[in-house]
Amino acid sequence: MEDELGATQDVHPDQVVIDEERNMYESLLGSSKRLLYPGCTKFTRLKGVLELFNLKVANGWSDKSFTSLLSLLGELLPDGHELPSSTYEANKMMSPMDEGYKKIHACVVKT
Repeated sequence: MEDELGATQDVHPDQVVIDEERNMYESLLGSSKRLLYPGCTKFTRLKGVLELFNLKVANGWSDKSFTSLLSLLGELLPDGHELPSSTYEANKMMSPMDEGYKKIHACVVKT
């Protein structure tokens, strides 16, 4: 890693991980402050994507159908909107929140 003067310094691997995690969380924090589109008063970028992910999961949408929805919504929203255009981009934006996430499949057994 280079310092302000351009000299190379040894950096402990743990510090690199901490810096990467800090950058991811700062990006997520930024998404929580950016309006979904100029003039929007109800949704930030983060809230909008979380609400859409909630619908995706609740309705069992595939990644392909979710990308189609994001693409259509992107065309419907005004220019300058902050909505991701694909499932991949939305997942990448949400990646810091995946740390404690575990999907559990459960079914009810009638006896």
